[in-house]
Amino acid sequence: MSEIDDQLQDNAATDQWETPLDLFLDPEAMLLGALMWAPDDYDAATRVCEVLTPNDFYNVSYGEIFSLIATRRDAGHPVDAASLQSAFHALGDTSPVPLSTARSMLLSIATLGAAPERLTAYADQVLGTSYRRQFQQMAGKLAHAAETAPEDQLFSIMVEHGKAQRRAWNRRQALKTHP
Repeated sequence: MSEIDDQLQDNAATDQWETPLDLFLDPEAMLLGALMWAPDDYDAATRVCEVLTPNDFYNVSYGEIFSLIATRRDAGHPVDAASLQSAFHALGDTSPVPLSTARSMLLSIATLGAAPERLTAYADQVLGTSYRRQFQQMAGKLAHAAETAPEDQLFSIMVEHGKAQRRAWNRRQALKTHP
């Protein structure tokens, strides 16, 4: 091996920015990567940014990155990894994601190779998982209410939780029916 080959091999072995393999199975990361690579005038990206919210993301940092992407897309600003990192940096200490964390996450997400054409599918996966989490939380709250709430309030408590789940379901269906 040549000296250059040795150096390249050493650099590859110590590359701290290597994409973790589990990100390839993470629909949240894939969605963010696809949004970063989507053209500015891509209707599916606009639709996804209108329907999803940061609370749909299990990973809070991903939710913050999504929020920044949606805000910047809406304002007509670029959403590539370098621009997002600069935007987080500009926030200084008020950044919701520490710059060192944002840098490694953005680099990993941007290099996943997520296809913008799959945006709606990734968004549906994120919303589906979010819906299930909300359903689990609702079940826990209803179980708690069954133990502690006054009996004459039980039905109204159940109805309110049901309405919230219906709204979540309708958001998911809106994404599916209006690609």
